[in-house]
Amino acid sequence: MATQTAPNPLREKLVKGLSYHQSGEIEKAQRCYKLVLKKAPTNPDALNLLGVTYRQLGSPKKAVEYIQKAIAQNPNQASFYANLARAMMDIGTDSESMLAVSEKALSLNPKEREALNIKAIALTGLQRVEEAEAIFKSLLVSNPNHGEVYTNYGLLLRKNNRFEEALTFFKRAEILAPDNVENCIEQARCRLELKQFDASLEAIDKALERFKDNPLLLHEKARVLFSISRAHEGLKYAEEAVRGTPGNYHCKVTLGVHYLMLGRGQDSIDILQKAKEEAPGGVISGLDWNLSLAYLSMGNLETGWDIHAARFEDKKATSQRREFPKPEWEGEDISDKTVLLWGDQGLGDALKCGTMFLDIQARAKKLILEVSAKSVPFFQNSFPEILVRPGTPKDDQAPEDADYDITANMVDLARYFRRDFESFKKAPYPVYKFNQEKAREYLGRLPDADKKPIIGVSWRSRNLEKYRARYYLSAPDFAPILDAEDAIYVNLQYMALQKELDFLVARSEGKFTYFPDVDLFNDLIAAADLTAICDVVVSANTSVADMAGILGVPCVRFGPVEPALLLGQANPPWYPSMKYIYIDETHPTVEMVPQVIQVMREELAAGYPGKRNERLGL
Repeated sequence: MATQTAPNPLREKLVKGLSYHQSGEIEKAQRCYKLVLKKAPTNPDALNLLGVTYRQLGSPKKAVEYIQKAIAQNPNQASFYANLARAMMDIGTDSESMLAVSEKALSLNPKEREALNIKAIALTGLQRVEEAEAIFKSLLVSNPNHGEVYTNYGLLLRKNNRFEEALTFFKRAEILAPDNVENCIEQARCRLELKQFDASLEAIDKALERFKDNPLLLHEKARVLFSISRAHEGLKYAEEAVRGTPGNYHCKVTLGVHYLMLGRGQDSIDILQKAKEEAPGGVISGLDWNLSLAYLSMGNLETGWDIHAARFEDKKATSQRREFPKPEWEGEDISDKTVLLWGDQGLGDALKCGTMFLDIQARAKKLILEVSAKSVPFFQNSFPEILVRPGTPKDDQAPEDADYDITANMVDLARYFRRDFESFKKAPYPVYKFNQEKAREYLGRLPDADKKPIIGVSWRSRNLEKYRARYYLSAPDFAPILDAEDAIYVNLQYMALQKELDFLVARSEGKFTYFPDVDLFNDLIAAADLTAICDVVVSANTSVADMAGILGVPCVRFGPVEPALLLGQANPPWYPSMKYIYIDETHPTVEMVPQVIQVMREELAAGYPGKRNERLGL
């Protein structure tokens, strides 16, 4: 007679729960595990599996609690440690701890796949890239259709700026796991870094057909639109992303920068402050930098300048903090100190910041200024008492080798010298110099210069990336400005194409002229001398406008929201001679040409020819 196994209700309930679990019915599985634990509170398998369900249902802290109880009952199960490591990852545990737990699992079972996967993720977080890659590769060899490993490998590649490779892995992961929206989101992030804007928008829209109204996909769409200066279109997606993920501070930052670019400074401050409150430790790369700009856009100079140095912490900003063997100035007495001034941004910002050099010169014993090599002669000419030299940082410089006592970033001088608008009004202006004799020589080369206004013109930057180019004009679009006045139009456009110059000469019937012997890009002294002969300068938002501004030449500048330039005012406080025309990005830039012409005429009426003659000593 065959014997019968005695029934085991707890085991049957556990097996039933596991069956639910494997079929994706997580809540039913969880109920089964809880029933087992009601009768056997220390059952390690039930504790472990209940913890796994909590992680899958979005409660990783509870998952850690139950899986740790399971390990306490049976510390020799590799899968328990692997599951614990996964739950730890979900709650944002540090990579060192995740690595330790995954290695414990592997000490019990070197082939535990989940533990290997988590170990590689932890190594990625610790920037042990080669070790992580080796594990991911081995996992793909043993299981080439493991979609999650492709995703994790792609994350490693993206975090190490290998965007093309990462994109390939995320595409493969999407094929293997078409229901995982993360792969679509990561593809969008890679394409944004690769500046594949059109392809990214197309892919995101296709993904939204499958994952309708997914807030993180909407967030990526907003980021792409913002990056190509279509913030007015991206705004609704940024707002929907915040509504869909109320606790996601990254989405709030994106919404904040949309508000900022659209001139809604207070809204930007409000949402960025909420993001800061929700962020771990209140720290997000770029958050305080954007907050600084938002405060400046509202005219709150004290708060804005006080946190302006946060730009150095923004991974997406072009600013790079230089390392020096000497301390940074923090406003203390420097009357017996030699100060090294340095910049972190482009020529236009350096020119603007130079309006504060006399302020710090009055406080310091001696100043050394480091700028780009081509800028050295120009700055030296304007500030002969300052030692000006090329900015060539020496990473291995020792303190005893330094010929200065303290450093100061030229942009951050505003924190001490431009804390209110009264300080702008009291500041001497202009402080830069040009060569009057050379300027009069240029003037003499223009027929009828004594009878007609001279208008300097520049329509674009050399940087024609999509997000910037939409605020510039093409030569044909700029041409109507040349019809506005019976004047001499002088080219100030650096690196202009010959075909642009030829077109404007022909189009203006001789009113437009250029000086082929003047290198407007590399010879800043000559560019300044030529700018000085103009009655008014009309320029896009480039260093051409800054050159006019620092010399006190009336200037009509057109561009987007520029918080650090405008400081919440209609016109830049830095340059009393400048009028700024804000380009509404909902309209093509060419539509503001009539307004440019109107303001140009007003400036001519207010100053021609008296201001030019006074400037040139005529």
